[in-house]
Amino acid sequence: MSLSLRINIVDSNVTKTIVFSSPTTVHDACRIIREKCPEATVQHKDYGLFLTDEDNTTGVWLEPARNLEYYILKSGDTIEYRNKLRTLRVKMLDGSLKTMMVDDSQIVANMMVVVCTKLGITNHDEYSLVLEEPENQENIDSRNYGTLTLKRKKEEREKKNDKMEQLRKKLHTDDEVNWLDPSKTLREQGIDEHETVLLRRKFFFSDQNIDSRDPVQLNLLYVQARDAILNGAHPITQDKACEFAGVQCQIQFGDHIESKHKPGFLDLKEFLPQWYAKIKGIEKKVFQEHKKCSGLNELEAKVKYTKTARSLPTYGVTFFLVKEKMKGKNKLVPRLLGVTKDSVLRLDEKTKETIQTWPLTTVRRWGASPNTFTLDFGDYSDQYYSVQTTDAEQIQQIIAGYIDIILKKKQAKDHFGIDGDEGSTMFEESVAPHKASIIQHESSNIGKLDVHSLAKPAILRTGDSGQKQIHMGAMESPKLTTSHRDTKVHMLLSEPQRALISTIEATHTKIKESEIELETKAQYPEIGSDAAAKKWKQVTLDTSKQNVGSQIAAMNAATAQVSVVTLTLAQDEVDHHAVGAAITTIGSNLPEMTREVKKIIAFTDDQNMGDKLLDATRHLCKAFSDLLRAAEPESKEPKQSLLNAASRVGDASTQVLATIGEDTAENKELQDLLMSLAKAVANTTAALVLKAKNIASTCDDQQTQN
Repeated sequence: MSLSLRINIVDSNVTKTIVFSSPTTVHDACRIIREKCPEATVQHKDYGLFLTDEDNTTGVWLEPARNLEYYILKSGDTIEYRNKLRTLRVKMLDGSLKTMMVDDSQIVANMMVVVCTKLGITNHDEYSLVLEEPENQENIDSRNYGTLTLKRKKEEREKKNDKMEQLRKKLHTDDEVNWLDPSKTLREQGIDEHETVLLRRKFFFSDQNIDSRDPVQLNLLYVQARDAILNGAHPITQDKACEFAGVQCQIQFGDHIESKHKPGFLDLKEFLPQWYAKIKGIEKKVFQEHKKCSGLNELEAKVKYTKTARSLPTYGVTFFLVKEKMKGKNKLVPRLLGVTKDSVLRLDEKTKETIQTWPLTTVRRWGASPNTFTLDFGDYSDQYYSVQTTDAEQIQQIIAGYIDIILKKKQAKDHFGIDGDEGSTMFEESVAPHKASIIQHESSNIGKLDVHSLAKPAILRTGDSGQKQIHMGAMESPKLTTSHRDTKVHMLLSEPQRALISTIEATHTKIKESEIELETKAQYPEIGSDAAAKKWKQVTLDTSKQNVGSQIAAMNAATAQVSVVTLTLAQDEVDHHAVGAAITTIGSNLPEMTREVKKIIAFTDDQNMGDKLLDATRHLCKAFSDLLRAAEPESKEPKQSLLNAASRVGDASTQVLATIGEDTAENKELQDLLMSLAKAVANTTAALVLKAKNIASTCDDQQTQN
């Protein structure tokens, strides 16, 4: 069945009508457009098809592997052929604005990887984007109700809703935050290049590990905690409010200066919750707390602020205002439902004090509908917990998000013992008892004197072999020798280090298997030479190239993580779980990439290109082997060897991508990021060694110098 579509080439503002067959894939449709439209031949890898809605503000990107008939298109429909790369304006909590290029066809969850990487944030799964909307107009009077009875009922209903809205604004619940849907693209949510989104932490899972070594995340965490304290999201006492304000003064103004920091200097609304800012004489208390922070630099003061904020009982809780049934009565009353990284909470709607706690491990399932949210605790509870709310979908996303993060961390950690999963590697070491044995010469005891008579009866015996020679000699004096053997000292490894070694060994095995697999060619049956066969062959070839590109991108990102985590920290501070997770990523992607490479070699007509691709892939496998050897916890090689290995991985990856023609701007950008991180580590290490030499030269004692 033929399909006549109007193709709007956005960059050239040209619209052409092209006839396709319904089973045509989106990937092939783009190729046909490039063949028939000279305006569409520039940087075709960055372009795709976009189907707009009636209002032209939202729409969906067509997936390359789908057929056109999947989208229920009809003849005469208009589809845009446009660039998938677009600018995204990201506003930080401190007010700074970042503009970056992103892939518009990716859903928000995938886009967060790129956004956070460009901002220097590692745990991208704990952040999300918020769309800031102008405040809704209030007090709009639209009193066209009809009869007085209906008017009265509607007024009563609105009065109840007004009370809930006022309570919601007072409590600063998560209902107010307009999070973007992580499962949709920006275009599907109507966000164009001119809109600005706000980056916020959505999940508080690994924030306790953030300190002065990660100034980017530390600043984001500080600003978000400060805003939550000032707007009243965290109920605190007056003394605690003064303590927070004092640390904030240290961050903004430095050490306390008596002549400068006097009452009237501060705008108290920016340092205290509004109900404390009006108290007379409270500014003196703030400056007293400010004095206690003298000597702290900005980063240290931010660490102190966030550490104190974590001690608050409401820290890390995502609040939702719901209605629950009052016990013993058929009446719904307001209640706060909270979600943390390890539990679900029932809280008092006025004081935010915890009434009941359910660990996330007891939540068996949940159900979300437009007006209700229900939790099922299985055998841990006799009945369901059900509440009335219009934010059931948001509650569900928060709970599912925390469970997702927990499962990812658990898989990366590779637990030991009973709690470990089936695929985990167990390390068992048996220490047998030994006893010491002393070996030395012993002198024989002197026995008693025996007296015998020589007068005995004669015995006549015949000689066996005639006369014999007599030999004279003397016994040598005993000699004492001392032997010395050096005791072997074995370094005791921690559990994370043993797990990392096990992961590295498993990945080494996968690399060897991949190298062996490259020795044989992939065998496929004859597919013919007709048009359909050629088309299938070309689609398979293009798909394999795209898969190789994405797998290399994932492995390069993992290589960068190994380099940054291993080279920037001391041996006892290295997060071996993070290194293990990155190496696992390499081990899982490399065999898949090898199979795709063999498929490309089998289907390509250029024998020279196939040989080059095979050599480049082997070099990449060898580069990964060198990287793993340099990343071992017991490795005695200098850190420069890890840096060189990471550089070789980048070079080999670039060679593979260049050979198959998939060396895109994104891959180059990732390669540049990898090299810049490696160079930064090298420069920092060199500066550290130089400073150490300068300090050592000032010491008089030779042993201290060494």
